[in-house]
Amino acid sequence: MHQVVIVGAGFGGLAVALELQRRGIEDFVILDRQRDVGGVWAANTYPGAACDVPSEIYSYSFALKRDWSRRFGSQPEIQRYLAEIVRDHHLQPHLRLGREVLSATWDDASWQLELDGGERLAAASLVCATGQLSRPRVPDVDGLESFSGPQFHSAEWDHGVDLRGRRVAVIGSGASAVQVVPAIADLAARVTVVQRTPMWIVPKYDWAQGRWERALMHLPGVARARHNFMWWKFEANAPLIWRTADPMRTLIEARLRRMIRAKVGPELAPAVTPDYRFGCNRVLLSSAWYPTIAREDVTVVKSGVTALTATGLVCDDGAEIDAEVIIWCTGFTPTEYIAPMRVTGRDGAELRARWRDGPEAYLGITAPGFPNLFMSYGPNTGSLTNTIIFLLEQQAGYIGRAVDHLARRGGWIDVRADVHDRYNDRLQQRLARTVFTAGCPGWYTTEAGKVTTVWPGSHVSYARAVRSFDPGDYESGSRAGAPATTAEVPV
Repeated sequence: MHQVVIVGAGFGGLAVALELQRRGIEDFVILDRQRDVGGVWAANTYPGAACDVPSEIYSYSFALKRDWSRRFGSQPEIQRYLAEIVRDHHLQPHLRLGREVLSATWDDASWQLELDGGERLAAASLVCATGQLSRPRVPDVDGLESFSGPQFHSAEWDHGVDLRGRRVAVIGSGASAVQVVPAIADLAARVTVVQRTPMWIVPKYDWAQGRWERALMHLPGVARARHNFMWWKFEANAPLIWRTADPMRTLIEARLRRMIRAKVGPELAPAVTPDYRFGCNRVLLSSAWYPTIAREDVTVVKSGVTALTATGLVCDDGAEIDAEVIIWCTGFTPTEYIAPMRVTGRDGAELRARWRDGPEAYLGITAPGFPNLFMSYGPNTGSLTNTIIFLLEQQAGYIGRAVDHLARRGGWIDVRADVHDRYNDRLQQRLARTVFTAGCPGWYTTEAGKVTTVWPGSHVSYARAVRSFDPGDYESGSRAGAPATTAEVPV
């Protein structure tokens, strides 16, 4: 039996592994269904894939990369950065790549994992670092299998399909579509973008970093100073999530509407201008999107898709669009954390059933009824105003302290239901005062309107919430029947 099994070899899983290693814990295994490290950055290889956070803060704070080729890192470069982290910190012996976890079951003493191919592993503690963007979502429309040409999701890009000179339909207008469409417009004969809900998009000030700029980063203290400056610059955006910022939001929206009209013209502008408040859905970065969709060989259709035919697709209004290739840029299922892995805890409790009304966890890390189970990038820990890497590092620190506690005393810990419930009640009260509950069309909420993905505050406030591990917040194997103790619940 291993001391810890980590599911996921992206930023979150590797952060936990590095934290365990720092604490002298070496009995851990990292599993990932991808055949390379990187998580979302190993899976998403579509043209134009890149980060929308500046490179200087999209890296571990203890391993700043000083030679990014661009201000915003591309998918290959970010994936290589994580591969270098694995190499430099000697994590290769802990990796088990190309292995998917089908189920994890608590047997009153440890977690029993079933892997594809029938292999089984046991772990005293289980860390799920599968992320919020791991399950591609393709809408269940009529005739999905009837289309005669190639079709694929952006996260499962078929590099064997040649787009040159072909009519391509891109369905969706989210982060991947905003990167894919400009990247393929020069190849395809025509691109049709089918989008039900346009996104707020702000300019992306990206550039190739020259030799002098990269050389400067190698001077003592420069890379750290640049990292800290950019981190605090982004942290200053945190108040924008509150409804009290609506006057500022109105000014931002007015400026963006003028920009959209200037770039695409008065005829197209209504179809690509959001009708919801800035910030209540994901804000995207691109300086290529509006010039691309204004091209004569690119068409934008403000509609949803109801069916596919052999030669194209049918829109909500009955209009038919001819296409030779269909690319689904329809995002992921972020409210289905940990799926499709089946997780069964104490007394046969099944995690997906427990979360039928929306996933929730104490600090986004632990859930009652699931001993020694920890999550990285769990419910309500999504980052909107700063870098997610900082939050992942904070979660890794909390998990490391919990595993240290278990190593000293043995047995198991299970977050108390009253602590968990009080924390989440206060969390939802805070979320009710944010822009996310203002009728947003985005994927931050469940169908019932519960916000389950984002953190309602600054990154500093989250760091304070997880800065210490309090055993009083948990039941343990040696005192499962003891009276509950009062614990302050940080939010």
